[in-house]
Formats: sequence, C-alpha cells, structure tokens
Amino acid sequence: MIHPFDLQARAELAAQGLTGLRDAGRQGLMYFLANWRTRPPRADHCLWDCGDGSGRHLDALTLVRSIVRPGSSAAMPDEGERELEAWMMRLLGKDGLTWLIDEPFAHPWGVEMLLESYDPKDTFAEINWAQRGTLLGLTSRFQATGEERFLHAGQRLVDGLLAVAVKHPDGLFYPEGYYRGSGWRRQQPGLYPGIEEYNAAVLVPAIRFYRASDYAPALELAEGLARFALRHSRGYLPDGSLYPGEGAGKGQGTLDHFHTRTNFLLGVLDLGLETGRRELISWARQSYERAKTWGTDFGWFPEGMGHRHGETCCTTDLIEAALLLGRHVDRAYFADAERFGRNHLIETQYLSLSRLEAALSRLPEDNSPTPREGRYSTTAGVTASQVGAFAARSTLNDAFHLDVTAMMQCCNAAGARALYDLWRYATDEQALHLRFSIETPALRVVSHEPARGQLDLTSRRTGPLAVRLPGGVAYAVVVGGGQVHSLEARGGYAHLEVHAGEQLSLHYALPERSAHYEVGTPGKVLACTGHWRGETLMSIDPQGEFYPLYNRAADPPPVEPALPLGIPIASLDRG
Repeated sequence: MIHPFDLQARAELAAQGLTGLRDAGRQGLMYFLANWRTRPPRADHCLWDCGDGSGRHLDALTLVRSIVRPGSSAAMPDEGERELEAWMMRLLGKDGLTWLIDEPFAHPWGVEMLLESYDPKDTFAEINWAQRGTLLGLTSRFQATGEERFLHAGQRLVDGLLAVAVKHPDGLFYPEGYYRGSGWRRQQPGLYPGIEEYNAAVLVPAIRFYRASDYAPALELAEGLARFALRHSRGYLPDGSLYPGEGAGKGQGTLDHFHTRTNFLLGVLDLGLETGRRELISWARQSYERAKTWGTDFGWFPEGMGHRHGETCCTTDLIEAALLLGRHVDRAYFADAERFGRNHLIETQYLSLSRLEAALSRLPEDNSPTPREGRYSTTAGVTASQVGAFAARSTLNDAFHLDVTAMMQCCNAAGARALYDLWRYATDEQALHLRFSIETPALRVVSHEPARGQLDLTSRRTGPLAVRLPGGVAYAVVVGGGQVHSLEARGGYAHLEVHAGEQLSLHYALPERSAHYEVGTPGKVLACTGHWRGETLMSIDPQGEFYPLYNRAADPPPVEPALPLGIPIASLDRG
C-alpha cells in the first residue's frame, strides 16, 4: 500500500502510469484518450498523441524520476520513455514545428472553430498545445541531460513559431488553430472567440526555455504572444472576472475552456516575474484570484466554465501559479499550493488496480461504436496501465462524473508535474513552505499530518528556519535538546534557529472545520460538505458513487522521506 501523503512513492507510481499505454504496432506511440465505460475499457489514438501527449509525458517523466527514492525502479529511463522520446523528436519537421502524422485519427479537431477553411489533404501543425507540450519536453530534457540535440530542437521550434507568427503592432498572433504546410489561409485575428489565449499556449514553456538556454528569441516569442492576447482577448470583464462564455452552441469558442485561462495567467505571471514588469504580475495575480472562484479551496477546478467535472491540468496550473506568487509576491499563497496539492491533486491519483476496476464496474456501460471500426484502438491492459495515473475529469467527491468520463492523458502528465513541484518547492534555504515529508541536502522533514500537527526537523546547516503553519494557527511549540519553547507565528510562519545535525520537533494545532461547496449551473448543481483537519480535507458528504474521494484515515503514520539521487530541475522559475 502506498502512503497517501508519500510524494516519492506517488512519483514512482506516476512514472508507471506515464509509460503504460503505448501502441507496440506503432513504435510505442501513446494512446492519449480512453473510454472508461466500454467493457473492457478502450484506448483510442487521436491527434493529441502528437506533441501534446508525447512532449508533456517526457517533461513529467524527466521531473518525477529525479525525486524517487534511491534504488527505485523508476529512477532510470525505461523502454517506454525511450519510445516516447523518439516520437517527440520524430514529429518535429518543417519550420522546426511539431506536425500531425498522416493518419485518419490525427486529422484536426474543431475545424469549424479553428480553421478558416479545411482541406483534409493539407498537412497540419497544431499550433498551440502540441507545440507547448513539445517545448516542455525539450526543455526538461535539456535541463536534465545537457544534450545539445534537445537545445537545438528547442531553438528550431522557437524560430519556427516566430517565423510563422503574424506580426501586428500589438504583438504576435496565430490566426488559426493549425498551421498548414502551405501556410495560413487568413492573416486577421478574431477567427473565433478566445482564440488569442488558446493560441498563446506555448507561452509557459517559451519562458522556461529562455531561462534554461538564454535563447533570446524564446523571450521575444513569449512577449509578443502575451502582449497581443492581453490586448485582444475577449475573456475578461472590466473588473477582471473571467468571461464565462454564453453557453454551449452560442459562439463562446474556446472561452469556456478553463485550462486555456489558467495556462495563460500562469504564463503572464511567469513573464512578469522574468522581465520585472509589475503590471503583468498584478494582472496575473488578479486573474488568479478570479479564477479560484470557479473552483474550490481544496483544488478542484472545472474543465469548462460551470462544469460539474474538472480537469487535473487546471489544478496543476493553479498550484504552479500559487507557488510562483508565494515565492515572489506574498508567502500567503503557499497555503493555496498546499491545499490544492495535499487534497485534490493527490487524492485523484489512482493507487490501486482493484479499486479502479471496482469503480469502472459501477459505471454505466457505453455500447457506442468504436471509432474507425477499432483500427486505431485497443482494449488490452488499459485499466492496469493507468495505475499511477490521475483522474482526468473528477468531480468534488468522485474520480468520475457521468457528464464526461473519458480519460485524457494530458492530466496524467500534469498531475505528475505537480507532484514534482510540491517536492521541489516545499522548502528553500531558510523556510519550509509546504508541510510534506521531504528531504534535501539542507533539511529533512518528517510530517505527521493529518494524524497530528507535528514536524520532525533535522537541519544540515546552522541558521534561521521559518516554518509555515496551517491557516489561522498563531502558536507552535518546539521541542529539542531537552528544552521546550513556545513560538508566536509572524506572517503565518514560526521562526526558529536550527543547528547542523540537531533534531527538533515542531508541534501545532490542526483546527477542524466544515465547509459547503456547490459547482455547476442552475439545474445541474453538485453540492457537498467537506470536513477539514488543518489544511487536509478528511472527508466529504455525500460520498461519490463510483470512485469515492476523501475517505481518509484519521491517523496515518508519518512518511519517512529519502534524499533522491536525481539532479534538481527548475520546473518553474530560476530557483
């Protein structure tokens, strides 16, 4: 059994889920989608296999492998990872871009929204998520290995994205959602509502690539896309609220896609931090606060505005935004990152095959025809392959919701990336911001939460250490060296002096509370009551029907972390 709050064990299992669903007949090409409601569950190839899936998975694998325990089988690349990497590199082509392959399942999606006109004989590069995923993968690979092939591929991709972008006095934009081998069929913006943000998806990895490589065109790309989208986006009301669209079929375009919004605000925030532009930081901070109101304080966020089912990609975006805000703007934002991470992120990772199989047996069966007569699908081992993966479309109290149950592999990669973020940014040289069990060269932390408010600390340096306490907790007691001291929190942190080799225990309260939650739209509302201990959501009423969430043990033992052998990778900022 995996301990529910063991980030390293979860990272090891996540690596398994990221490489488990591949097509041996197509050189290990991943299956991005799966239908959980067929008997047995069926995985399907689709266009998102190409670049979006392959790149995100390589990014996530590179990160989680670096934090597993020494001796873990997940510490080293396996055949699945090598095949995913080969596909990521194989898909790079003309103009340095990632291109869709010439297969029926890889034809463009959303052509009525995202293309001026459609000719299936064209070749296509999906200009947003596929390029984003690939640049994420190339950047993390370069950071981890230093290999110039990843650097050069990233530079060519950035150059290609700059070359095909339409230049405008307000910045850069892509007029359609797909770039053709023959070029654009329009040169004007505004093809469909929300396309400006949607097509700026590469903003986040462009900034990361710039930091990792000092390749100035990557920053030029990020600045141009952000400037244009901020000027032309229809996605925000005058008070900074997110425009929710006008409902299905009423021309909202991509405006109701919440991941588009959270990815964009994360990119603008990171750009502001990298360039020192306070107006961008302020805009992103305001947008972050407005985005939070669409979800819950325990980290559930919708796939689309007003949906009752969520998307793990959105949770990861907002964890990363909270970490950046906490590191650079206000430490209070670390509380968001902790609540989102220790609750809905890790609670929606599948840890048990038997539990997943039992949940799937309770879902209503889907007898609809298999796409393309099953030529690009498989039912072999689909369920087992997803142990370690993340529920793509969970709701408040269940890993599944009948509004939409299909699996999306993007959420597996996003969930795994967020596990790494929580480990990597839990502590810095002088503060512990997230109260997970972690170990770094400077500090070992054994957390007893949620059984009780206790952290066992072993410092490997001498100096001050600030420890963030649960929200609303004003005092802590430190025990060590035969002495007991009471500490009053300042700014939410207990401040102590530590000495190299000294072992201390910090004790604090875990206040209990209950909170009511409602999501959805009139006539389609899901309501629940959550019961908290400190910053851990312990249970939720009513329980879910298929894969119930938040039925947590009251007194789990503490997690004993181990110092990983992997090289730390800056998954967010330069720190």
